[in-house]
Amino acid sequence: MMHPMRAFAGQRRPQSRALAEQFRASTGEDPPPASKVYRNPTPQPVTAVPEYAPMGGLLLSYPGVDPASPTGTRQGSTGVRTFGVPDELIVRAQQNDTEEPVHVFVFCADQAQKREIDTTLDACAQRLGLRYEPARLHLIPWDTDTYWTRDYGPWWTKTLVGERYAIAKHVYTSLGGGLVGIVEGADPSDPRLGKGIFRPHDDYGAVAFSDFLNTPITAWNQARWPGGKALPPLPAHDWVFTGLLDVGGNYMVTGRNRIASSYLVATQNQLPEARSAVGGQPSAGVVERRLNYILAQLNRFMGISEYHVLTDPTGTYIGHIDCWGKFLADDKVLIASSTNPTINAAFDGIAESFRAEGFATFRVMLPDMYVPGTFQPATTAAYTNSLILNRHVYVPLAGGGYATHDEAALAIYRKAMPEYEVVGVLPKPEHPWLGTDALHCRTCAVPRAVVDAWQQAQTVPQPPWSHPT
Repeated sequence: MMHPMRAFAGQRRPQSRALAEQFRASTGEDPPPASKVYRNPTPQPVTAVPEYAPMGGLLLSYPGVDPASPTGTRQGSTGVRTFGVPDELIVRAQQNDTEEPVHVFVFCADQAQKREIDTTLDACAQRLGLRYEPARLHLIPWDTDTYWTRDYGPWWTKTLVGERYAIAKHVYTSLGGGLVGIVEGADPSDPRLGKGIFRPHDDYGAVAFSDFLNTPITAWNQARWPGGKALPPLPAHDWVFTGLLDVGGNYMVTGRNRIASSYLVATQNQLPEARSAVGGQPSAGVVERRLNYILAQLNRFMGISEYHVLTDPTGTYIGHIDCWGKFLADDKVLIASSTNPTINAAFDGIAESFRAEGFATFRVMLPDMYVPGTFQPATTAAYTNSLILNRHVYVPLAGGGYATHDEAALAIYRKAMPEYEVVGVLPKPEHPWLGTDALHCRTCAVPRAVVDAWQQAQTVPQPPWSHPT
């Protein structure tokens, strides 16, 4: 995620046509193509893990954040540390009132911060009448650049036989917008080149987290009983590299090998050719070849067979699908509605395309979702930018004058997901939800089986002969 664009600061949200004209005037090229479904039926032994699968962990970041610079960017991990999500969400996300509580993993290289975090979260839990468990919050010895863990966090897969889990690692790029990103203005480099403002500490986050989880399992698997007998091995998760530039906010997946994103991927990724075109909008033929290549990589490493590539109707710089779309189940999808008739017509078309593919489609209004200026407060929450965590759905709320829209959004989730507990979450005042991000962008879940194996590796076993019969 990045900060809102300044090119239209102080003005009302530009229409889609205005953005297209801005892009054409700046680049001499046409705006993005129409939405399309790409298919690759090649069978693979793996499948991607959707957000609504059983989860045992939640990944957050606690970076040091300097005040925003005049360009709207943030520099590194210095300054006062902060969570991008409110304390209430962290306490609730532990789900300590369930039979399968959730562990919270936090990127923070300063282990001394643990006591302060525990004190703050415990006080929050007492105010809510809930319980906070310090033993279920763990600091990962790594500092990220930002708190948008969804963008750079791990994408999980599992094998179809044996359920062996793996991280499919993408190269994280902080570039937002792609074809509409030319008007973003937060970075002096050409946003069409693919990397934009690159955040290396964020990009390494998935590696640091993988090492953190696998280290005790590796130690277990090397351990021996007295006398030299080996312990039974525990399953460590595997690691694969997709070779793709991408962001988690532009990736949503079902448990049936279907994914969806905006066309941002086609502008960020070049073909692996010696003379692949750089800069500018790719031609229709190049877009087609790029997306077939991208799907081939996703099929190879993640088992993806169907790819919904969608034109972002919102006119925002970021180009991330979770600002206006979300898979709720293998056969359910939530698509935004807009108060702008032109944008809403585009959303209608996207919803209809999913219905044609067999999805039950639900709609939620996102009023004034565009944030026109870097230093102007957010207008409303992107209600699709929610977090599904086991049998709970945490929905971002805008509050204030948007109470009616907040309640309508909660009602849509309850209708679409009657078996879930739907909880609304207001933002931190100092880090409000934006029209281009909310709590989904600032969190990333971890499969329960992965956390269970990690927990088991923490326990020193007793030899079976040490127990009386």
